[in-house]
Amino acid sequence: MTNLSLNEKLERRMRVKGTTIMHFSWTGIVPAMRKEDIDFVIIEMEHNFFDWRDMEGLLRMCDMVGLPSIVRVPEIRYQQVSKVMDLGANGILIPRVETLEQLEQVIEFSRLPPVGKKGIGGYDFGSRYAKSVETYNTDKMIFVQMESPAGISNLEKMLQTKEVAGVIVGPNDLAASLGVPYQFDAPELTEAIKEVIRICDQYQTSCGMFMPGMEGTQFWCDQGMNIIWSGSDFGFLMDGFKAWVNKMNNLK
Repeated sequence: MTNLSLNEKLERRMRVKGTTIMHFSWTGIVPAMRKEDIDFVIIEMEHNFFDWRDMEGLLRMCDMVGLPSIVRVPEIRYQQVSKVMDLGANGILIPRVETLEQLEQVIEFSRLPPVGKKGIGGYDFGSRYAKSVETYNTDKMIFVQMESPAGISNLEKMLQTKEVAGVIVGPNDLAASLGVPYQFDAPELTEAIKEVIRICDQYQTSCGMFMPGMEGTQFWCDQGMNIIWSGSDFGFLMDGFKAWVNKMNNLK
């Protein structure tokens, strides 16, 4: 079971865990993360400053060490979605998905014909898919992020396409869209997230969330989530830094 790919684990709705590369463009962080028992890394493009050179280096290193990579793109544009695939990303995470039409556009940009209209090219085809183009559409993963009631109301239609590898809740934006920003224990937010889980259960699709803290992580795993996304490169640095300062301040 441990030799299964991330895609296979998601299809079986096994529990998987991963973290975020958000601030460090240094490619050495990738093999350091690979030494630990994690299933994936999400590389952030929506809320950070990475350029395409940074992205290429990080994705090539992920490919070299065998750490599955998912890129959260800023928006649904061909040059965003297709390019991260060409650079070697194993999957894409699309924020703020609200309609079936948006998902269909993502499919068009990320799938080869006849499923989509993505062009063939880039590092990834030369290194991995030159002789197995037919596997491309099944290997590359699409994740949709639920961040509004509108998205949740259309989630069933999206999952009926059978193109979604996983559904990720964005709790910050979902709370804001429900009128309860930063109130993560608000009943409205809890019920909305449970509705996402219910729909994913119905369509046997993996689902998860960016999860803060062990208590919240355990709660949502108990509710049925199997994708655990938590922490970030800078957050881990600050945790270690604060622990060191604490120890120094407690020296006798």
